[in-house]
Amino acid sequence: MTFPDCTFLRCAAAALFLAAPALAQQDQQQDQSGGGSPQEQSSGPHVDLPLLGEVPVPGFLAGIFGLDDDASSGEGGGEGQSQGPPAVVFVTAEVQPVTETFRFLGRVEPIERVELRARVPGFIEEVGFEGGQQVDRGDLLFRIEPSQYDAALEAAQAREESARAQFTTAERSLARARELRESGTVSQAQLDDAVAAYEAARGDRLQAEAEVRQAQLDLDYTEITAPISGRMSQPFQTRGNYVSASSGPIAELTQLDPVWGVFALGENRLIEWQQLGIGGTDLAPVGSSEPQDTDGSTDPQSAKAPSSPRTGPEEDAPRDVSGTLADETAASVDDYDLWLLLPDGSRYGDEGELSFVGNSVDPTTGTVEVRVEFDNPGGLLLPNQNVTLIVTEADPPEYPVIPQAAVMLAREGRSVWVVRDDDTATSVPIEVASVDRPGEVAVTRGLEGGERVIVRGSMALRDGAEVDPRRASDGSGMPGAPDP
Repeated sequence: MTFPDCTFLRCAAAALFLAAPALAQQDQQQDQSGGGSPQEQSSGPHVDLPLLGEVPVPGFLAGIFGLDDDASSGEGGGEGQSQGPPAVVFVTAEVQPVTETFRFLGRVEPIERVELRARVPGFIEEVGFEGGQQVDRGDLLFRIEPSQYDAALEAAQAREESARAQFTTAERSLARARELRESGTVSQAQLDDAVAAYEAARGDRLQAEAEVRQAQLDLDYTEITAPISGRMSQPFQTRGNYVSASSGPIAELTQLDPVWGVFALGENRLIEWQQLGIGGTDLAPVGSSEPQDTDGSTDPQSAKAPSSPRTGPEEDAPRDVSGTLADETAASVDDYDLWLLLPDGSRYGDEGELSFVGNSVDPTTGTVEVRVEFDNPGGLLLPNQNVTLIVTEADPPEYPVIPQAAVMLAREGRSVWVVRDDDTATSVPIEVASVDRPGEVAVTRGLEGGERVIVRGSMALRDGAEVDPRRASDGSGMPGAPDP
């Protein structure tokens, strides 16, 4: 006899197992006292337990296990009184899309963030933004008093003009000295002096030109503009304050569209991402090496992995792994949807695109950093916000889905009782995989969909026995109206 895969029925079975010795001793005392005929003693529901043999089931447990007191009703209820087939409750196995889901905790980070600092010292003359304002690249944010830098630029330009004049004079003198040297009018020493004066004048001119460029840069640095488009923080320094390069940041500009979702993947999860096509491999995800229930706990007795209807070359297909919905063909990350779950449990509208996976494992945390890019036109995602990355299959396979309580677990494996078209029951071996919905499993082998699967009243059934099928009203195993 097999027991349903249900916590309540397991507790009841344990109670029956503990009460079995007392019930067996009570039967022996009745035999010794001669109370009742053998027919009366053998009447009532029984269950065959390992090591104990056939043990009578009390009435309060018989109702729980769906065992009808057929013998006592048929023999003690009076001659000629007949009883119909046992009633069972069933649900219809509906084919539904079943997708494998991966969840990763992470946070939001901006792709670009700028700390604005003053490059030249001076007093802030103008602040061109307000805290929280959206700005575009090139917009004026701060202006430092430019008067002294205007004067410095004009002085540099004057020095440049003087240096140019001196250079022109030295250039002409050198040309005359060379002509006179060819005619022998001047000595070689005089020519050398003219060459040196020319080189010095040229150096002064170049220095003056550099001073002009530096003065122009200092003047330009008095206007601090936005290097990127984004949202401004509040100004850390306001009008009239003296700032310099050592004053630290005077404001912060953060890009909010697009943003990164940053997730730290443990070493045990890294292989799953690599099998998604990330990190140099194009295999589909096959999950962990041990099967897991819907709540994430490991089930050492899980059935073998499902056989996907999509088949491919045997040498390229990953091996089946228990309790997962592994695809037997190669897949890329484009076959999966990347989306965010916000802190309030709602789903973020725009899907993401993978940016990159880290090239090494952090030795202190044993994790690898993964960044996924998300569009954020409305600014809903903010830096350092905690989010959950959900990775789902874009085109999930479809399998029949049934209540987990209908699954029977025995040494031979998992099975379910199915009502045939002629209202007889038959046991069908199956293989299952977990789904995201609690209390349900996907049947990956054994059912095609549309079968009437018994969820209650299957304990005393025998293969081929006639039953009275009744449809469950809500899939929880409670009987509703009889099936027409």
